[in-house]
Amino acid sequence: MLQALTSGAMWAMELLYDRYSRILYSFAYRMVSDHQVAEDLLQEAFMAVWKRSVTYSRQAGTVRSWLFSIMHHRAIDYLRAVKRRSVLNEVTLDEADQDEHVAFADTWDQVWRSVQSHQVREALMSLSAEQRLVIELAYFQGWTHTEIAEGCNLPLGTVKARMRLGLQHLKRRLEGMGVNES
Repeated sequence: MLQALTSGAMWAMELLYDRYSRILYSFAYRMVSDHQVAEDLLQEAFMAVWKRSVTYSRQAGTVRSWLFSIMHHRAIDYLRAVKRRSVLNEVTLDEADQDEHVAFADTWDQVWRSVQSHQVREALMSLSAEQRLVIELAYFQGWTHTEIAEGCNLPLGTVKARMRLGLQHLKRRLEGMGVNES
């Protein structure tokens, strides 16, 4: 398919887009948390594929991993640019005391939620990439098992098995960290 794409075959690009656009969009959205930006990154990634399809090397990995790499780099570049443009809001101590929301925030509760969030992220990262992907698509993107199967080009049974095994591993890992279900 990529050989046809390097020859300028539009049908190959359409096929590639149909096969991978949903999963790449979800991947970008997970990174940037903005629908419009994720759509823009998806368009940029496919434009890069169109222009530089000759750079793909089968020895370097699958087409899927190549596409994810392109999307990952685009999203990271975007996030770095946003970070450079952001300006820190400096608040004086007097202003903070006057703001009731800031003055009476439950700091310990926020710290505990942050610790738990870190533990969940750490446990997720201990999963295999395949298990982590189906869990993130289901729980963070709201995809159904069927949508995951179609979007990842996998049999439905494989998606369900990865989900079940991944959740079992995640539960054991979190219990080992002292995180309970409450």
